[in-house]
Amino acid sequence: MADSLARKIEFNPNNQEEPQKRKRQVLDHRHVAWNGLERTLLAVGTLITIGLMTMLVSSSISATSAQHELTSVQREVAKKQSQVSDLHQELGELTSSARLNKIAKDKGLTLIEKNIRTIH
Repeated sequence: MADSLARKIEFNPNNQEEPQKRKRQVLDHRHVAWNGLERTLLAVGTLITIGLMTMLVSSSISATSAQHELTSVQREVAKKQSQVSDLHQELGELTSSARLNKIAKDKGLTLIEKNIRTIH
């Protein structure tokens, strides 16, 4: 039993099939289909951009509000410092020795130098 495992191939060179011609695919460069990943990335990118824009506007408004409040507080501090300065000046004028001596003289009081102690 001489069984051959080789396949019998019949080859007829005159009977060859012509290779099928490929159809040329024309692409429209203005319209390209989007796949799911591209759509998802576009949606996520849009949401992130809108979120960041909202945060930027919100922080800008907060910064402006804080700046106005700071200016108001600084104005109030300057006003109070001016009042304190005026009160110190008035205190200095009211406690001046010349004024006190004048008031004492008007009331009939006299200054006795030996009763004055100077402490440093």
